[in-house]
Amino acid sequence: MERLTRSLAIGLLVALALECLGVASGLRFNGTKSFPEGFYLVTGKDAKKGDLVFVSLPSSPVLDMAKERGYLNVAYSPTPHLLKRLAGVSGDRVTINETGVEVNGIRLANSVPLICDGAGRPLQPFLLAQYVLGPGEDLVMSEYSPDSFDSRYFGPIPASTIESVATPLLRFQ
Repeated sequence: MERLTRSLAIGLLVALALECLGVASGLRFNGTKSFPEGFYLVTGKDAKKGDLVFVSLPSSPVLDMAKERGYLNVAYSPTPHLLKRLAGVSGDRVTINETGVEVNGIRLANSVPLICDGAGRPLQPFLLAQYVLGPGEDLVMSEYSPDSFDSRYFGPIPASTIESVATPLLRFQ
């Protein structure tokens, strides 16, 4: 039994070391369905509209709800990260309503807010009508998945919460 415990402990330490090495080298793991699960390389370049980005949301009741419901299984780290598309930036006009999300009058794919999640728990869209994103405000979305937890539920985010630009490296879907 002691040998098994020691083997498990060593295995966990090796896994933790590999995770730390991966994060330090710019490797991140996406474990949600917002974009294909897998490994992504990140860079420190400035994010531009259309880029795939890793985001760390500021503390809020919506973030607390997302944590409780398990929406943030993105990376094995203490800080939950989201992988999203940078869909709107300062100066863009945004509408979020029951028919979906529009940026500058263009409806985004898979953007209709859901009334409940896959477990039947209610969801509340962050409604906006012709809202112009201000300096330092961004909109993040997923065109890949209609089930994504994104700005249609938490609204615009501070641009400072975008941590890095991501490029797919190895996807499992």
